[in-house]
Parts: sequence; structure tokens; C-alpha cells
Amino acid sequence: MKIRLVASDMDGTLLDPLSHISEENANAIRELQQSGAEFVICSGRAYSGAHPIVSGAGIHCSYICLSGAMICTEDGKACTSIPLTPGNLADIDRILTDAGIFMDIMTSNGIYCTFPREERMQRIYRFFDDGSCSTGQPSAALEQTVSRFASAFTFVGSLADVPSGTVIYKIGSTEIPAETVIRLKERFSACPDIATASTFPTDIELTNVRAQKGLALKAFARERSILPGEIMVLGDSDNDLSMFTPEFGWTVAMGNAQDCLKAVAKYETKSNREDGVAFAIRKYAL
Repeated sequence: MKIRLVASDMDGTLLDPLSHISEENANAIRELQQSGAEFVICSGRAYSGAHPIVSGAGIHCSYICLSGAMICTEDGKACTSIPLTPGNLADIDRILTDAGIFMDIMTSNGIYCTFPREERMQRIYRFFDDGSCSTGQPSAALEQTVSRFASAFTFVGSLADVPSGTVIYKIGSTEIPAETVIRLKERFSACPDIATASTFPTDIELTNVRAQKGLALKAFARERSILPGEIMVLGDSDNDLSMFTPEFGWTVAMGNAQDCLKAVAKYETKSNREDGVAFAIRKYAL
């Protein structure tokens, strides 16, 4: 069966370790689109965190954002959205607050953050570090990236301080000890209406159970009369697991993927350091 749609995760997949899209990956995506197939980003990031990087590489496509909570057109118009319910929010607030975990709260109005400001800024620097942080003098490019990313943040004391009427799609936290993440997921397993995932072993991402990448990708494809068997997916972590189910025709794990993803993938490509997205597109789709 011919591949008609390719869906790619961003962090650890399409992006290299410095959060850039290589020219090789961008060229392969353009070749794919010129062949008549579609390409869609399928990321845990919000549209505001994904679009500047993707469009900056000259790639034009739709977006499945916030781990499946929102599907957007290239220009950011929301086609569908699945927010967290009041019940979801109450359970998340209780469990994370009990564990002393600060939150990034992704909403219809940017990101609200319960972290102390300086601590969250340091985590952003570490996330995007291009190697210059070790010198104590972050590069101009890193400063620009951090400034752009942090501009979406509003700092609040707690989840209750998010303005009334704000639609909340996803809550996450970063740099948590891996063993704590495991315990948190065990606690959230008692909340069947909440989906848990991680981009890295030390973070946690929480959405409504109906807001998962695989479910959103099926809905996106259905609107285009594309069958699951005509879809190739690329990912690296357990927040991509909902896309790595047997009905999707080509499930491709990155060479740097977590073992849980490699265990269920049908195929494996090179790592995100080696333009693994381009390699997979050219090997399987072109």
C-alpha cells in the first residue's frame, strides 16, 4: 500500500539535539510533498512552539499539537480541540501538588507556569543549550531562542490562579527524577479520563484521554480519506506510543528511540543526529 501521509514527532525525531531541522530533513519533506503525499507535524509542543521552527526550515504543513489535544492548519487556525475537563484538572492539581511538582499549563492563551521564574528560565536554557551555557556566556542564538520560547509564559502561583474561562489543553512538568515520573504515572492510572506520556524519562505530559497523538492522527487522516494503512509515523518516545499501533502501515522508530517504542515499531531508521527522518522518507515513502 502506498504511503499517502507521513506524521512526524519533533523533539528527538525531526529536530536534532540542538532543536534544529537539518537541511537534509527539510529537503526530504519537500520531496515527499512534491510527490503528492502529505506531511503533518505530530508534537507535544503547542503550535506557538512548533510553527516557528518548522516554517523557519521552509516546511509548510498542518499541525497536530499538544500531544493530540489540538489540530491546526498551517496558519494556526484550530480545526479540532479537546481540552482538559474540570474533573481532569482537579485530579491533576491534587496529584502534582501532593508530589510538590510545578506545572506548565498549556492553554488557549499561552502557557501559565507555577515554577519560580528563575528556575523555569534555567530549565529553558538547559533544554535548548547549544553548548555555550558551559562557558557561562550563552550564545546570541541561544538567547534569541530562549527569549522567543519564554515569551509565551505567564507565571502564576497555582493552577487556581489561571484566569477563569481560560481553556486548558495540557499540563506538564520537566526535570523530574525518573523514578518520580514512574510513581506519578502509577497514581494517574487511577484516573482513566487522563492520558499520561513523556517526551523524556524525566518529564510528564497530561491530557484528556481522548487527546492522544494516534487518535488525532486518525481523525486528521479520515478528513482526507486516507486510510491508517497509508500512513507512516516517526517517533522516539513513549508519548508517540499511541501512533505505534498495528493499524498504521509504517511505524518507524528513530535510532535514538526509547526501548518501549522500538519494541512495537515495525521499522527503525537512523537517529535524529543522522537525519533519520530523511532516511525513512526516502527509503519507505519515495
